[in-house]
Amino acid sequence: MKKLIFSVCFTTISCIISFAQAKKENIKVIYNTDFILDFDKIKSSIPAAYQASFKSEIDRGISVKFELESNGKMSSFKPEIKIDNNQSNDNSIAQMIIAAEANPQYKDYEKNEFYNVKDFGVKTFLIKDKIFDYQWKITKEKTEIAGYNATKAVGIDEDGKEVIAWYTTSLPYRDGPYRYANLPGLIVKAEMSTDEFKAVFTMKEIEILDKDVVITLPTKGKVVTDKEFMAEMKAMNERHKQVNQGVDK
Repeated sequence: MKKLIFSVCFTTISCIISFAQAKKENIKVIYNTDFILDFDKIKSSIPAAYQASFKSEIDRGISVKFELESNGKMSSFKPEIKIDNNQSNDNSIAQMIIAAEANPQYKDYEKNEFYNVKDFGVKTFLIKDKIFDYQWKITKEKTEIAGYNATKAVGIDEDGKEVIAWYTTSLPYRDGPYRYANLPGLIVKAEMSTDEFKAVFTMKEIEILDKDVVITLPTKGKVVTDKEFMAEMKAMNERHKQVNQGVDK
């Protein structure tokens, strides 16, 4: 009888612990993302009538808030649709970033897959690919970010560019902003660069949710890999260029 009582108590305690741990998996993280653009390198792609306003916005600084929601098995990452009160119609670049990234980016950790819908009106693509392996190298460098002790890791992205990520083991989630993931803790800061701009994602707040985060993966659009999507984009740009050249003649 004592063994039975002990077994029932142990099972009950285990269930409570498992339930509590499952609840802790549900999180919402806000990242403030700063975009630093090189105006001289993008100037030629901006219509002359907008160059002055774009340069003014770049000089002021471009910042967009993004939201990561995760239930431990899946996550979604998207911009906050609202724009800060101090932003106005002069913040065209920030609004374009929000519009371009409006469709959430999803990670499915059980299948190790990444999803993102790109809708161009006449054509919709569903990017479905493996979560990219950044070949993270963990360094001994440490700092404090958003009140958490963080460790620096360095990786290489799809284009061979360096990515810097800071993660904290105090938040045991293998997720992070954008497509970054699979470090020993939540990524609280990430930095990526291209030839034209730099983006810095910095965690501002995290909320442990007391309700389940429900995530539904997208199914709409022509299914393509990341590489296939880039090829489609290149072909579309070439067609637009040819059309524009024909109009100019």
